[in-house]
Amino acid sequence: MQHVEKLDSISYDQFIENYLKPGIPVVFKNASAAWKSNQQFNPDFFRANFGNHKTTYKGKEYSMNEILDITEKSTVDKPAPYPILFEIPLQLPELLPMIDPLHMNYAFPNWFRNKVMPYGKYGNSIHLFIGGPGNQYSLHKDMYHTNAWVTQLYGEKKFVVFPRDQEELLYPSNAGFISPINITKPDYEKYPRYREATPLSIVLKPGETIFIPNGIWHTTVAASHNISLIFDQLNGYNFKAWKQDMYDYAKRRGTMAAIAKYSLAQTLGSLCKLGEMTKAF
Repeated sequence: MQHVEKLDSISYDQFIENYLKPGIPVVFKNASAAWKSNQQFNPDFFRANFGNHKTTYKGKEYSMNEILDITEKSTVDKPAPYPILFEIPLQLPELLPMIDPLHMNYAFPNWFRNKVMPYGKYGNSIHLFIGGPGNQYSLHKDMYHTNAWVTQLYGEKKFVVFPRDQEELLYPSNAGFISPINITKPDYEKYPRYREATPLSIVLKPGETIFIPNGIWHTTVAASHNISLIFDQLNGYNFKAWKQDMYDYAKRRGTMAAIAKYSLAQTLGSLCKLGEMTKAF
């Protein structure tokens, strides 16, 4: 496998030209140092501050303490349930001031931070993921063509990404956003074209942040007990694709529903663009 580039530092303009516009993933070694808190976001921190906070996975409720216990004991042979996650603004809001500025001086403008954008809809999310050895995410590209930013808070996680021109080699299904291929044990007889794919891999270490551009297929494999913070980004660079997804997903309910959702997307985008111009968010 080839590797994703890791950067000690880069200007915002260089990031836009060299990575955002051409759609190339990249890892920032120290971007999260921009956060106001220099707290070590390890299991002890989450036990002490959020131990009794709860979330659900497949209909079952888990506390933060329970999740940390389960994932700490996870093995390749007996993996913990995954993905168990927290919606940070709704379930762990006290964490938000500690990770301000969320954009780390790179992930802006982000129209999802505009108050007109409903949280939890249309790709707008800020998640805390907790996992352990044996945990692997499905191979996918993010719905609504959002840009993804993942900061490793604790432990290590391997990311595998694919260049945009290789989508046809990944056998997209489920509206074109999920691949049935298990990258650790690919079935070449069933998916022969996957032999031609050239995945790029990188191990994300604590404090590092990976930028995954919209439309990029990717997956993760846990290298250890780990905690990650993930948020999505929308702005003028991916708005057109986001707006088209809004239409396409609604089209399953009929043309009128699709037109209505497209109109909503256009309105939200116009308001966000105005907010960007006036620095309202």
